[in-house]
Amino acid sequence: MKILLTILLLLNFGVSNSQNFIDEIISCAEHHANEKLKFIVDKDILKTNFVFKESKTIVEIHNPEKGLERISLAEFKESEYPAIQFWLKYKITSQNLELTELSIPFNLNCTTPWSKKDTQEILEPYLKVLDNKTKIDLKKALEIGNENGLNEIYFWNIDYEKRKLIWTLKSKLKNNQSKVIKINSKNGKVISEFIEIPTD
Repeated sequence: MKILLTILLLLNFGVSNSQNFIDEIISCAEHHANEKLKFIVDKDILKTNFVFKESKTIVEIHNPEKGLERISLAEFKESEYPAIQFWLKYKITSQNLELTELSIPFNLNCTTPWSKKDTQEILEPYLKVLDNKTKIDLKKALEIGNENGLNEIYFWNIDYEKRKLIWTLKSKLKNNQSKVIKINSKNGKVISEFIEIPTD
């Protein structure tokens, strides 16, 4: 009933007043996100490895001068522009390291365009790590990166490439370039190594 009242108020007063109700909408969205995740993620993993980060929630606004902008929740509360959409942020951890950050989009009526299948596909590589179904976990991948000349690794991710689950690690070089290595999560072999040059 409370959620329905919030939506009705938004419809009556318009999204320009959404700053007054954004906390209610985020609470509603968090509930829906958690319900969706319960069907996808083992309850013990969900409880210990998924951390909702309200302070990192991103709000999309329409600025007549600059067009579409994405700002923090704190910035939105000081903004004069109405919200269009927002993203809930979840930190997904593995062995006390941030494995990835999941951003789930939500509309102002507390619905998300992501289906259960969409969410499941996005989470699949990370759940393989959390379910201990990869021989090379994040900690071991970082060790392999260090052993292969990566200093101060600033980026890591795991995803499917040609049906293989591959770790991608990056460390900064001079001139804003990065050294990148890709590691097979099944056997720990470095399958490629290259220098990434920024395009901007």
